[in-house]
Amino acid sequence: MARRGQHSFMKRQKEIKRKQKALDKMARRQGKIEEATDVDEEELTESQEEQDEEEAD
Repeated sequence: MARRGQHSFMKRQKEIKRKQKALDKMARRQGKIEEATDVDEEELTESQEEQDEEEAD
């Protein structure tokens, strides 16, 4: 069997790089979504505590 040519090697390397970039971008997006839910939960907790204090009065 003959080895692959330089063009095939470069094409495969480019495809691997593109795939890795897409995975990194997806991971960043997932991180933003998780951060947003964390902030929302904190705000809800603070709101709930304020309502509890008002009800106690």
